[in-house]
Amino acid sequence: MANESFANTLIVEVEGTALPADVASLLTWAWVDASRNLPDTCALRFRDPQRVALEKGKFKVGAKIAVKVNTAEPGGPKPLMQGEITAIELDLDAHGSFTEVRGLDLAHRLYRGKRVVAYPDMGLADVVRQVCGKASVPVGTIDAVSGVGGKPNTQFSQDNESDWEFLSRLADLVGAQISCSEGKLDFKLPKPPSEAPPQSSSATTDPLVLEASRNLLSLRAAVTAAEQVPSVEVRGWDFEHKQEITATETPKLAGTEASGVDPTGWAGKFKAPPYLSTSAAYHSQGEVKAAAKALADQLATAAAELDGVAKGNPKLRPGQAVSLAGVGDPFVGKYTLTSTRHLFTESAGYTTAFTVSHRQERSLYGVIQGGKAPGGAATGLMPAIVSDVRDPLKLGRVKLTFPWLSKDFTSGWCRTVQLSAGKDRGSWLLPEVGDEVLVGRCDGDMDTLYVLGGLHNGKDVVPKLSAPGIDDGSGEINVRALVSRKGHRIELVDGKQGEGILLSTGDKKIFLKFDVSGKKIEIESPGEISVKGVGIKIDAQSGNLEMKGAQVKITGQQSAEMTATQVKVNGSGQAEFSAGGPVTVKGAIVRIN
Repeated sequence: MANESFANTLIVEVEGTALPADVASLLTWAWVDASRNLPDTCALRFRDPQRVALEKGKFKVGAKIAVKVNTAEPGGPKPLMQGEITAIELDLDAHGSFTEVRGLDLAHRLYRGKRVVAYPDMGLADVVRQVCGKASVPVGTIDAVSGVGGKPNTQFSQDNESDWEFLSRLADLVGAQISCSEGKLDFKLPKPPSEAPPQSSSATTDPLVLEASRNLLSLRAAVTAAEQVPSVEVRGWDFEHKQEITATETPKLAGTEASGVDPTGWAGKFKAPPYLSTSAAYHSQGEVKAAAKALADQLATAAAELDGVAKGNPKLRPGQAVSLAGVGDPFVGKYTLTSTRHLFTESAGYTTAFTVSHRQERSLYGVIQGGKAPGGAATGLMPAIVSDVRDPLKLGRVKLTFPWLSKDFTSGWCRTVQLSAGKDRGSWLLPEVGDEVLVGRCDGDMDTLYVLGGLHNGKDVVPKLSAPGIDDGSGEINVRALVSRKGHRIELVDGKQGEGILLSTGDKKIFLKFDVSGKKIEIESPGEISVKGVGIKIDAQSGNLEMKGAQVKITGQQSAEMTATQVKVNGSGQAEFSAGGPVTVKGAIVRIN
């Protein structure tokens, strides 16, 4: 290689062994990209006319690769990336034959495939550990977030998403950032760049000072008042206590300390209103507080961004706090790096490009992903099967499975829509375990589902009714009914034949029928029929009143009276009148035969 300082600076190891000298001499350029929002990646390009680099360098897909930098500082080479080889390429053109090798850190495993998994009763940190464990990705630092998850009967659902999409969604929920450091995945909340060198420091004494005309080769810096607001309010709904929940945060420059940058002050100059974000998927104070903090940070950090190139420095890594000097106000200050590219070329040697964009991903991948809809198996309405109805809170909630989505996934507790539901009133019509139901998602959230109603299907057919449900001729609905699991029913019949109302037990032995066509009411039971009241009146008007039974008894606790124009008492076998006192018989004529 023409630039010997470059050759002596870069170290590439495959399966723990440095490249042979003759392979290292073929290297024309190399770079390592690192980000707080994406997996780290590296690329190596070899001028390889004999096509020997792959064999001699032992480059194979899946092999471990490490990229390091030799420096004059004690402690040996400084690591830039540890990962796995994921691609090998051949580039053959008029300029010659080139071999390229590409690798990613272990976080790339989180991109492979999609899962449908429930994580019940778990805090955010435990979910991150389990997801990484399934992908065999070692875990580094995971910042705890109080008030999000971890409560009994709650869960996080991975909804047909890759592990990376799922973790990114959780990170967005609380404003965290995902990155790999020394082969381990970190899930960290943004921190102020307090560890950056003081403003009085110089690039000649501290490598973490990026100073114009010294180690800073180029810079594009921007501060903007666009989209800045005086405050952020997030609102949700606590259904257990039937009340709204709110949290308010003031946007602050997390990761940046620059005296000339004032997001809330700028918002006041333009009379900007507060930013309101609402979602019924937030159910606790901890959730709205974390969401408000994340949203406030996201808006504020867009006020100051950097994009520059410095002399090669392995200490410039995502998450590293640096000081920017010699560039004047309002840009002088302390910043936390978001992404870096360590570039090694024959012409320029070793340089480090860097960005400060915080949670705004400026890479091509990030821009493309930003335009996509949120991940998930389905939006809107979807069918489900009821798996459990034993709601611990006694609120009529149910758990669901989605056989079309996954054979193992079970939802959290889902509220059911009830007719005229209110305090101590409304319907109580719950689906049975095994029933198919129609489900709606709140704001696309798989952990906030509502059961809208039941569905008939090829196996769970409509109940048998007392009359055809639909008139074959006119297409009118003949019967509207409510039928229980055992066949007990209420039918409202509008058909031309048998119009009326029917209340019946499943065995049809006990029923009450209001027959509109026959203008009568029928009550039937194989057992006793009891009618009780303070006063009971039976008025047959101009019709007949008949009472019939094996024995007919009429008892008055004080008196009994029977009055009519004609009264006949006929005992076909025997008739008996008796009294504990006198018996009086009166009439215009009294005949006793």
